[in-house]
Amino acid sequence: MRTKGEPAYLERLRLAAARLSDQGIEPSIIAAGLQVDDQTVRRWLRLYRGGGEEALKAKLHPGPDPRLTEEQKQQLLEYIQCPPSEYGLGGHLWTAGRMAELIRQRFQVRYHPGHIGQMMHDLDYTQQLPQKRARERNEEKIEQWRTQHWPQIVQRARQSHARIAFVDESGFLMNPLRKKVWAPKGQTPELRHRTRHHEKVSVIGALVAGSGPQEVELLTQWHPGANVNQSRVVEFLEKLLAEQPGAMIVVWDNLAAHRGQAVKDFLREHPQLWLEALPGYAPDLNPIEQVWCMSKYHRLANHTIADVEALHQAAQRATDEVARQKDLLLSCIRHAGLANALYPPEDQ
Repeated sequence: MRTKGEPAYLERLRLAAARLSDQGIEPSIIAAGLQVDDQTVRRWLRLYRGGGEEALKAKLHPGPDPRLTEEQKQQLLEYIQCPPSEYGLGGHLWTAGRMAELIRQRFQVRYHPGHIGQMMHDLDYTQQLPQKRARERNEEKIEQWRTQHWPQIVQRARQSHARIAFVDESGFLMNPLRKKVWAPKGQTPELRHRTRHHEKVSVIGALVAGSGPQEVELLTQWHPGANVNQSRVVEFLEKLLAEQPGAMIVVWDNLAAHRGQAVKDFLREHPQLWLEALPGYAPDLNPIEQVWCMSKYHRLANHTIADVEALHQAAQRATDEVARQKDLLLSCIRHAGLANALYPPEDQ
């Protein structure tokens, strides 16, 4: 049988009322001081006179018996290792409603979906937002790149004393990304924004990894109201080599603008620059993706900006804030699973 304890603060209030009463203070005055009902204080004092302080202590109250036994709960955990579609429930991921239906089918026990959350929390499950993964991803090739090709890139960088730059493009939209906020129950807050507004602020950036974990830097180039095309990619590479002189290995995806003739011509003119392509559909391998995520989804969520220039300034401030925190930039590399080869644990 489950038990649920009274809040500890109630015990403290009752004991405080008893001690004040021992000092000869009237119940009505005690009630006003403790900000509780006068009749409640009088009831507490009756308990105190009948059983002393022991009668005022917090007690455990028996709750209803759990509707699933511990053995059945463990069976449930085994069942949900398979997707709901295997039980005829549709979908690939488990929701409270699908779990409630599975429990009804397998154990002939009815649960309201609203009660499923507490039970799953007790079983060390949490409610999480799924990560989207492209069907075209080749997990084997991605893992091979991370475990075999990436260490070779790092070795080449060390031998040639080159920095490694993770390069990527992103866009900050006028239409804000929504994020949960606190509000009074039943009063959903409003986020007013301009509709049918397709302007954006484009940015191309490089997360540059030097020889040590504290030599990680972020370099960006902004294009308000424009897209990043092949010529702007070349401009950024020129800026990158100017601000980070010496040998450079650029790691990026296979975007068409990265494979154009202008980029190839630039590469021939700058032999100190080498390009390395990431596997297809693997943005999680590029650490700078996390920089965009921290800027857009955390610092600029729920914005109410109404013009492109203001959005440009806000986006740049948000990104600069991330750039100033070396440990945060290093955590982006760790999140991609690339830190141990680049900076062995003893160096971090």
